Order: sequence, then structure tokens, then C-alpha cells
Amino acid sequence: MGNKSNSFLSLQSKEWLVKALQILMKTKNYSDITIKELAQKAGVDRKTFYRNFKSKEDVLRFYLDRTCQDYIDRLNKEHKLTTLSIAKAFFSTCKQHSDFLILLDKNNLLPLLLIAFDDYLPMLHEMFEDKRIDDNPVYYSEYALSFFTGGFWNISIKWIRRGGNETPEEMAQIVETLMSYSI
Repeated sequence: MGNKSNSFLSLQSKEWLVKALQILMKTKNYSDITIKELAQKAGVDRKTFYRNFKSKEDVLRFYLDRTCQDYIDRLNKEHKLTTLSIAKAFFSTCKQHSDFLILLDKNNLLPLLLIAFDDYLPMLHEMFEDKRIDDNPVYYSEYALSFFTGGFWNISIKWIRRGGNETPEEMAQIVETLMSYSI
């Protein structure tokens, strides 16, 4: 019982710290935010911060890992992974987290999202093994995943910087059209 309670409190503290970081990043540069003011804004003491994270970067990483997991969860709900369904899941995830992504971009930290997604490529590779849409093994290689990630990355940056006006479905259609030219 104690472990569940501690686990819940830890997760709740992490959520408060992420939210506090988002609030602070709206008015301050990320580099100017101190752990002390982050903890104060979250309503926790510094000891609680350090019990959950080693640095501000760990707070970002926690949020980015959750973003990646949201994307994987969307993909897992698909019966068959197609270019359209993969792209729609990706842009739906970006749309869901767009406020935070805009703050990352404002602070020149958006590449951290690409690094986070890169860490998930092996897991994504396994997912594609189970839900193949093509028999060409190159299409499912780690090189292909890196290639597609790079394309998604550049398009998503452009989309975020332009205000994310197109729907995830419209962006997925753009990606599907572009992919049909490259394969």
C-alpha cells in the first residue's frame, strides 16, 4: 500500500513540476529558470524536486518521454500501420502537445523531441514488424525509420512554427502524398 501511495505522490509531484516549468517558460527563458523557482512554482520543496529529478533537463525529458509514449499508444490502437495512420497519429500527438512544443521551440530546445523519439525507434521498429504494410524489408529497417523520422521531424517543425493550422488529418494526407513520391 505504501509503495502505491509513494508512487502516486511521486507522479503527482512530477506532473506539478512539468506544469510549473510550462508556466515559467511562458514568461522566462528556460536557461534563466532556477530549480528553486521551479519547485516554488510547483508548490514543492527542493528536496521533493531532487527526489524526482536530477535537473531541469530531466523534467523536460519526463515530458518528452510521455509525449513519445502518447504517440506509441496511438499507434498501438491501429490495426494496420499505413503511412496515413502513422502520420495521423504523429500529428495528433504533436497537436495534443503543441503548447509545450511551441515553448520548446521558443527556447531552441525542440531538437530534444527528436532525440527522445530516436530513443523510441527500436520499439517502433518492433511495432512495424508486427503490422507490416509492405513486404520490402528495407521499408522496415532502422534506416527507413530514421529516414521517416527525419521527414516527420522537419514537417512537424514547419507545422508548429506556422501555428499548427492544418488538422492532423490534413498533415497526414500531405505526408502520405510526399511518401508516395519517395517510395
